[in-house]
Amino acid sequence: MSLRLQLSSGNRLARGPFVLAVIAVYLASFVSQMLLSAPVTGRMSVPPFIVVQAVLIWLWIVLHRRRLLDAGRSTGIVIGIAMICVLELVLLVLLIWLIFVSPETAGGGVREEASIFRLFTLLYLLGMMSGHPNLIGLQMWLIGFAVVMVLPFAIAIGFSLWAATRPSATSPP
Repeated sequence: MSLRLQLSSGNRLARGPFVLAVIAVYLASFVSQMLLSAPVTGRMSVPPFIVVQAVLIWLWIVLHRRRLLDAGRSTGIVIGIAMICVLELVLLVLLIWLIFVSPETAGGGVREEASIFRLFTLLYLLGMMSGHPNLIGLQMWLIGFAVVMVLPFAIAIGFSLWAATRPSATSPP
């Protein structure tokens, strides 16, 4: 079969192959975080990470739509969850870009946004080392930010588990 036919969202996908494919997509997503390392972002910024994530989100959508079609379920929620992941990706890319883009690569001007994030990072680390109670507000904001960054991934994994447990529409109950 052609690659286009294999990856089209009109085909059905049974539970076993779905689980293996989704595990591969999540592992590839985890490994792709290396594209956000300082050597890669220093040379090529974040576009390689964005391209890989776009392909992985597309694969995630195709796999889940095919699985839900096999289970006889509506596939509309797949796009909604993917959009949540896209929004998280945009937030992550903006954060990485603001932290790692140096003034030299940004056209020579002073980058106020990057210096503010670096200041927050420095204050957080100083607060962690000193145990100073006055920085608890900053720590709570950073913990809340971390929860917001992890929540879309948790939603996607939960949805994948739910989709994997749906019986096929053609199989007996």
